[in-house]
Amino acid sequence: MAELQGKVVLVTGAGAGIGRETARALARKGAHVLAAARSQERVQPLLDELARDGHSAEALVMDLASLKSVRSAAESVAAKHPRLHALVNNAGIWSGKRTVTADGYEHTWAVNVLAPFLLTELLLEPLRSAKGRVVNVSSREHENGRMNWADLQHEKGFGARKVYQQSKLALTMLTNELARREEGRLTANSLHPGIIATELFRNFPGFIRFWINLLMRTPEDGAQPQIKLASAPEFESVTGRYYRRFKETKPHELVLDKAAAARLWDICREHTCKA
Repeated sequence: MAELQGKVVLVTGAGAGIGRETARALARKGAHVLAAARSQERVQPLLDELARDGHSAEALVMDLASLKSVRSAAESVAAKHPRLHALVNNAGIWSGKRTVTADGYEHTWAVNVLAPFLLTELLLEPLRSAKGRVVNVSSREHENGRMNWADLQHEKGFGARKVYQQSKLALTMLTNELARREEGRLTANSLHPGIIATELFRNFPGFIRFWINLLMRTPEDGAQPQIKLASAPEFESVTGRYYRRFKETKPHELVLDKAAAARLWDICREHTCKA
């Protein structure tokens, strides 16, 4: 019997890159995969492939830039799947310029922080029921980030890299706060998958994308750490950790600051409760 037979996992960003590779691998391990993407068309080729090979998966259409869409998708998952064994918050963006979502939030903050926060919050019951695993895809960039508490939306002095760094720092802080709040009921860990040639870099100049695609890890290779955290038996009880690929590493000092993480949690809850 496949090791994940009878288990349900949700992977965001499953339409491309390491999200697609993660969804594919977990389905091949026997899981029923909820492949989340902005449209059915994004994941249909993967669903067709998995169905041909006798694996189980379904599309979950969700726009992470819309809190309403995240809420709607989460409610449909919770209604259909009372037990969720793993949630892989994989999707993320690196915005080349400052844009604002329909909800009024800076785009990177909305997609990289508020969306996974809200999605996880709304799926706590099915995750608890399965003593599930939350795997948040962070980045080594978070280690050089800083929280601009006075201007989290970067209305002043927007810079693509520092905004991305802040978003991944925030996600890693929230991961550890979740691990503390839900200790014994679920596990939560974050990771840096490596520098991967994915659509994350679609806003970069063409010559940079060329070298990224030539020199960086493939999405299949990049997916391996999160596949392991989401499925390997040895990580069943591991929680509140940060990994660079497969190596546990000390994260940014704010990740270990309980007061700062709790403060951020309250801010995110305030932002998302309006959805």
